[in-house]
Parts: sequence; C-alpha cells; structure tokens
Amino acid sequence: RKLSNWERVEYLELNRELDFFYLPPDWGGDPTDPSLMMHETTHVVRATDAWHRAIIDVNGNVQFETDNAFTEWDGDGTAVVDLDTGVDAGHPDFDYLEPWTGEKVIYSAKWNGVWTETRNSDTSSGHGTHVGGTIAGNGDASAGRRAGVAKGGQMVALGTGDGASIFAAEQGLEWTFEHSIPSQNPYHIRVVSNSWGTDGDYDPNGAIATITDRLTFENGVAVIFAASNSGGSGGGGECGGDLRTNVYANTPSAISVAALTHDGTQVTSFSSRGCMNQQHTWPDVGAPGRDIWATAPRGTAIDASTRTQGDLYYMAISGTSMATPHVGGMAGVILDIAPSLGVADYHREDHDEGDSLVGGEGTAAYGQFDDWDTANYSRVHELELILELTARYEGMDNACEDGNDEDSCNDIPEECYRSATGECHDWRIGHGLTDVDAAIALARTLQLMRDQDGDGFVDHPEYTVWDAWAIYESMMVEASIPVNTDRVSHSWKGDWNHFNNGATGAVYYTEDSHYVWIPNGTTQMEARFVPTEFDLDTAQGGALQLEIDLGEDGSNDAQGACTRVSDAWICDLDVESSHWNAWAHFDVTGQAFTFLGILNDPEFFESRIPYTVDVTLTLDLSQPVDISIEQRPDFYSDLDPASPSDAYDSEYDGMLTFTRPVYDQQAVAAMIQPKEVVTDDGEVGFFSALGDLFSDYFGAASFFFLFVLLSALGIGYLVRSSRIDDTKMLVSTSVDAELIED
Repeated sequence: RKLSNWERVEYLELNRELDFFYLPPDWGGDPTDPSLMMHETTHVVRATDAWHRAIIDVNGNVQFETDNAFTEWDGDGTAVVDLDTGVDAGHPDFDYLEPWTGEKVIYSAKWNGVWTETRNSDTSSGHGTHVGGTIAGNGDASAGRRAGVAKGGQMVALGTGDGASIFAAEQGLEWTFEHSIPSQNPYHIRVVSNSWGTDGDYDPNGAIATITDRLTFENGVAVIFAASNSGGSGGGGECGGDLRTNVYANTPSAISVAALTHDGTQVTSFSSRGCMNQQHTWPDVGAPGRDIWATAPRGTAIDASTRTQGDLYYMAISGTSMATPHVGGMAGVILDIAPSLGVADYHREDHDEGDSLVGGEGTAAYGQFDDWDTANYSRVHELELILELTARYEGMDNACEDGNDEDSCNDIPEECYRSATGECHDWRIGHGLTDVDAAIALARTLQLMRDQDGDGFVDHPEYTVWDAWAIYESMMVEASIPVNTDRVSHSWKGDWNHFNNGATGAVYYTEDSHYVWIPNGTTQMEARFVPTEFDLDTAQGGALQLEIDLGEDGSNDAQGACTRVSDAWICDLDVESSHWNAWAHFDVTGQAFTFLGILNDPEFFESRIPYTVDVTLTLDLSQPVDISIEQRPDFYSDLDPASPSDAYDSEYDGMLTFTRPVYDQQAVAAMIQPKEVVTDDGEVGFFSALGDLFSDYFGAASFFFLFVLLSALGIGYLVRSSRIDDTKMLVSTSVDAELIED
C-alpha cells in the first residue's frame, strides 16, 4: 500500500503463484476409458491427415526426401517452447540423450534465480512432461504410436514451477522473448505453449499481458494459453464479477483454448465458459482435453496418482492444460511451413462495447475499452485468425459433456453468433474444434502469395489471410502419383525398455507394436532390424528379436526367417496374396539387463535399447498396382516409394501409382492474382502501378527504369558532394490501419 503512494510508481501487480489447468483425480480427472490413447486425438484434430498428404510444389512436381520417401509437413525445423513445470527429457520420446540427441528437446532448463540447463527440469510435478508429449513427442516408447501433434518438430522445455503451481512465468516468457528475436533466434522458436494461469479479466498493463504483446507484435511468436478449468455457464456469475476464463488467455494477442471431449464432439464439463456478454472473454478455439494420453514422468505428484493406469511411459489426464498443447503443436507445424505469419493488422479480437452480441442493448460486461477497434493492443496473430476460420463448429452448438450442473447448455440459437471472422463463435468452445489439415492449407496458401519466387523472403506483404481464404481449398485434393519402381518402404524407430520392479517382482516392457500396410501385388518383404543392445556407459546387455505377423492371425511369420548380419537382423519373408490389402503387425521382444543405468538417469534407469526398423516390400508389376491407404483409427502408418529392385525394367514405368491426398501448391499458385494496394484517398499506389507497367510493357519499362537510374546516380553525386551529413534518429511508429475491403 505504501508503494502505491510513491509518485514514481505507475502500476502495481500482485506477484502470485499461478495454477496449471490439469484436473486431478479427486476432481473427476480419472480417465473414463484407459484404452483411449494419444494417437486417437491426433486423428481428431486431423494431424494424421496432414502427415499423410503428399506435397506438390508450384511447378507440379511431387516432393521427395533423399531416401525417396514422400516429403511431409510435421513441424521439423521449428521449435515450440513448453513453458510449464519443465520436462523430464530422459523420457524416450524426447530424444535428449544418445543416440538421437538434439532431434527433439534441444534445450531443457530450470529457473532457480538463473536458468540452469538440466536433463530433468520437471522434478516434482510431471505436468510439463505430459504437456510436452502432446506438443511434439515422437512416440519412441510406443514405436511411434503415441506421437504428439508436431511429431517432427523441436521443443524447448522451461521449468518455471514445482508441485501444483507456476512461480517464474514472467521469467520464462522473457527468456522466450530474448531467444526468439528475429535474426537472433538460433532455435527457430515461433510458439510458446502455456497451460497455466488464473481466472480474471484482461489487464492491458499486466506483466504477462505486456510480454505476450511483445512476443506477438515484435517477434511474431504465437502465444497459446489454456482457457481454465472453472466450468460455469457463461450467463451466471461470470458476468457479475466471477469471470471463469484465464486472465492471460483473455489477452487479445493470445490464443485461448477450450477443452473438448476426447473425440472432439462436446465441450467438457470443466472447461471455463466466458461471459456471454463480453466476447473477448470467450475461448478462441477448442481441442481435445479429456483423457489425453501422453508422456509420463517419473517420481512426481502426477506420476504417483496415475501409476495404476498400467503404463510406465504414458498416462491419461484431463484439463484445458491438455487441450492447449494440441494447439501448441499445430502452431509449430503451421509456422514451419508459413514463416511469414505475424500480426494481423486487418483483423481485431472481438469485443462488446456497451451493447453485447448476445444480451443486446446495454448488457456488455467487464472491460470497456473505447479504443478497442483502433488500438494496437487488440490485434491478433495471423495464426489465430487461420485457426478460427478453419475450425469445425457444425454440430457442436449446445453440445456439452455431462457433469456441469451450472450449464443447461441450450442457449445457442439455431443461427449461431458470429465473430468478426464471419464464422460461428460462442463462449464455450470458441470457434470450434481446430483442424490442422485445413489450417496448414490456408497458411501455406498465404505463404505462397507473399513469397512467389520461393526464395524465403516476403516480396508481397500486401496479401492477407482473407486473400488466401478465398482460394486455399484448391490446395487440398487427391491425386494419383506414378512412381517408377517396384518397391515401397516404411521405417520407424523406437526404444525397447525392460523394467523389473525388484520390490514386487513385476516385469514391464514397452508396447512396441507397429503396423505396415501390405498392398496388392506384394511378393516379398525384407525387414532390417537394428537394435543397440550393448552400452558400456550403463553396463547394459540385451538380446532382441523382431516379430512379424502377416495377416494378423497371431503367428510369428519371422520365426526362422531372420539372419544376423553384423549389428542388424535381416528378415526375408515371402508374401502370399492372402496377405494383401491388410495390415502386417510388428513387435519387438527379448531380454536385457543393466548394472549402472541408475547412475546415468535416476528416473529412467531401466534397460533401454534404441532400435530402428526398415521394411521394404517388392511388388509384382505384371498388372498395374495402385496403393491407397485408409488410416487405422488407433495408429498412424504410411508407405513410401523406394529404390527399384535389380529385376526392375523400364517397361514397368508408370505401373505403380499412389492415390492419396495431396497439398497441391501448383493449383493455388495458378490462382494468385496481383493485388492493388489502395491508399487512403482510394488511389492505386505508385509502386503497384509501376509493377503493372513492368508486367505489361517489359521492354519499354526497362529502358525507362535504366534512364531514371542513371539520372539518379548523377543527381545523387552532386547532392552528396554539397550536403552536410547530419546524424538523424529514425523513430518507429505504430502502423494501425485496415485495408479497404470491397
């Protein structure tokens, strides 16, 4: 109180501990169905659809990797900051340790007055470890089965809390700001995911709101926040001083995430509703937040409460904390393929002033900001606009999970409330269930508009999300892709772990099941299995084998068909026609021991054997073969072209095709039209007109430009010879104007 009376004090804010939004078991957080897994929610948000699409470049060529595999967009190359209680990066899904160091978690640190890098920055809670698996875990402890949304992306883990609270949130966001400054961003950080906060209304002067704005406006970083777990109805106390949504999620530049059921069809009972009479308190989008299976820590509070679920490497918990990292992972994938996304000057966060959209005249509640439509602080990230435009709302109005007695869930009219996007929006689920597949297509379309020569630099900043919105669906098509080979392949990696509980005698193994599609015409399968069975550092030894079940009849068809060659097992199997158009099941079994594992990692100290599997299928092309894979609901797997066999002849060219969804960049590139930049007086800008002149009369315009350039050089020499070189200070001013729409 005394400080507030000092003349030099302009603003004070309570430094309080913050909660994270995980739902403990005693609050109804037990999984309703332990069989529900992470891989199912990546299907729900259509991340697997995006991974499955082949990519056609602007010249009409299918993009391949150096090993002939189809290129896929999975976030590889962009880092997401998991700002939470930290991450136990010793977990196999985070690749912080050998042999794949640096492929996933590239920095893990704990705040103890300074940032200290450490393998385990999540020492007491476990919340951040679970969140990190949803963002970008690679699924190694499940043979890829339980990968996160940005399965190929990188992650930075910042431990800003312990137990059930966050105490260094501001320091974490400041670290993120300092390490994401354009041209000073070695980790290529473009997203920060925050599953913590406290309920209340937006305060533009708050420390978290201020740094959120700076991250968005200055660095182009997408800031994602959980909407909170306080339930409500949207029309009760929420509009009379008991606002339930997260104060930081209500910051306009942040993206607020509601929690939906596991299948994405309803809002959960606990997900916070905004005040129906004030739009800026509503969530922006929703994602699955009920029974989310992701990476489990060891020796923490959450680990102790979920150990009965029967899996030592994954656990299922619920909360808006679990919905938020789905969107964090999406953001990493999207910004990786559309790096030009930044602040959307032309679209502002929705806000009711005086008269609310829902209640009508004089009913608007909470913060009344007179300058909302013109101020800098009400701008949003273009990523938010893209997620809102592509979200799926149909069928979700008045769709609520049981368990919230406050919410009658019958007050959304048949004609939904629409935000400034023109799409349906409400106080429960925002704009609806996020759709990774559609959002990628929209974002990539905008990137192609801005960088039309593909050199990585923005040449046409005049294009907006709205321009891309008009044509982006043309990118999402199906194509038949001919490949000149008689072989296809599928590869994966994993960590086979053997846990022996000496106290109880229980023995536990990781679930290493994997599936490979066997197409028509397959005659031969070669599987190359390379386990790293011996490790001198941990005094580890082991013996693993690969099991293969063709046709899923329960038999091990690899029995007696595998030969040891150096450090690899090579399995050669004949494939019969009865095995075609079916999934082959793979598994890893064996034994292992370690004497010194606990010295290297006190949490994940058991025997751990990293392995890789490369499967190659040879096809008979005497008849045309087309490969089209319908994804399993419980798994993601794919096939790629491989180098042809020695018996392949050019007469078979074109006999093998892949029919699959694609991102057709050539289709949308052909639809891009020059855009006139309109000045305030309605006149077409000089440079836009000059561009049109060059495109229409290239020869004459080039001669004119050369004449002007030579003249300018002469005049410039005279001016330079006679001027006085005064030092000038360049002052940056905020641009806050909207483009005129027809």
